[in-house]
Formats: sequence, structure tokens, C-alpha cells
Amino acid sequence: MTLEDLVSRAEIAEVAARYCRAFDRCDEALLASCFHPDATHEHGAFKGLSRDFCALGLAAVRQLVLTHHQLGQVSIELDGERAWVESYFTSYHRFGADPPPGGAPREDRIMGGRYVDRFERRDGAWRIAHRQGVNEWLRYEPASDRGFFDQPASERGRRDRRDPVYRRD
Repeated sequence: MTLEDLVSRAEIAEVAARYCRAFDRCDEALLASCFHPDATHEHGAFKGLSRDFCALGLAAVRQLVLTHHQLGQVSIELDGERAWVESYFTSYHRFGADPPPGGAPREDRIMGGRYVDRFERRDGAWRIAHRQGVNEWLRYEPASDRGFFDQPASERGRRDRRDPVYRRD
């Protein structure tokens, strides 16, 4: 493996992590930075441009109390200016009193699956050119936080750029 291969792998892994942060922090610009402008997406019933999927996805998660996306293993196969990437994920969604379609009030949705991506390096930048979301399992449960939300808001994550991850002091 060459130094260039290692750099490419690190850049690709960073894009995968950025995608999760972008949804959890509702950061539209960060989310857009993960995809080439003409990228395509397949996830569930959606098939189309990634920018359209991201707009729909952000609109949906903004209706939720919180989300948490976590990556497991990320497998990267480099092939010149392309890479074939499989990222395992687990996601958590908390529905509030007025959930979006498909959710019940005060319910938790926990899902596991994989992102199967084709990355391309264009103008020196690795980004997703095509993503297929593969859902492996899904579980709905009544929300139960045993007073977690009674803690001061400053002790929890934020869903905007006021989250501690954006501080640079």
C-alpha cells in the first residue's frame, strides 16, 4: 500500500464520518460537501439525485427531537480515481409529540444497515458519486429516557452549529 493509498483511505473515511455529523447536526453545507454535484442516491423507495435525497432527509430529521448516526466498519477498495466503499451504520431517531409520517408520538426508531458507495476523486477531492442505502434491520420502541431530557440543555448535543463540535476556542 502506498502513501497515496493511505491518504485516499483517510479522506474517504472522513467523508463517511462527515455525512453522519451533517445529519445529526442538521448541517446542510456539510452534507453537500460529501457528494459530487451530480451524485445519485438509492435508499428505500428513493431513487434520484443525492442533493434531493439530502433535502428530503434534512427536512425529515428537523422534525425529530434528535438523531444519532454511528458508523461501524468501513471497507474501502481503491481502484484508481474510484473507490468502492461499504460502511455499516446504526441510526437512532427520537420522534416527538408530532412525528413526521411513518412515526408514532414519543417513539424511538433504531435501524442498522449499510451505505454502499462509489466514491470518485475529481479535482483532487474524494466524494460520493453514488450511494445505495441498504437497511438490514429496524426496531420501533416506546421512548424511554428516564429523565435524560430533564438535564440542562447545555449537557446534551445540539442539532445546529452551536454544538460543541463547532467550537474552536
